[in-house]
Amino acid sequence: MTISLLGAAEIREIAEALELHPAKSLGQNFVIDSNTCQKIVRLAVINRGDHVVEIGPGIGSLTLALLQATDRVTAIEIDQRLAQQLPITAQSHGVHDGSLTVINDDAMKVFDIPGAPTKLVANLPYNVSVPVLLTML
Repeated sequence: MTISLLGAAEIREIAEALELHPAKSLGQNFVIDSNTCQKIVRLAVINRGDHVVEIGPGIGSLTLALLQATDRVTAIEIDQRLAQQLPITAQSHGVHDGSLTVINDDAMKVFDIPGAPTKLVANLPYNVSVPVLLTML
C-alpha cells in the first residue's frame, strides 16, 4: 500500500480550513516534518501485524507514517474537528477502509479498545502523556 505523508504546506491548509489554532490546554502540537514521524515509527519498532493505538493524532502526520508500517491504527482524538478530518486526510493519502479507526474521546476516559492493540504511540507533551499513560496501565 502506498501512503503519502503530509507536508508542512498541507498541514497549514488543513489547519486553516478547520480554523484550528493548537490549544495549549489540550497539549496540541503538530509535527510538520515527515522525517520526524518516520523516525518515531522506526523507534517504536512498528511491524505490519501490529495494532497501534495513537493518542492525539491531530492532523494525522504521525498517523500516516504509522499506516505505512502497519495495517491497523486506532487513533484517539479529543478534538471533534480533528477526529472528523482524520479519516478524510487518511483516505486522500492512500489509506484503505478498515486500516484506521478513530475514537473521538478523551484518552483518559477510554478503557476498552477493541482488537487487542499491541503498541501505543503518541506525540504528546509531558504534562499530558503522564496522566494518559497512568490511565492506560
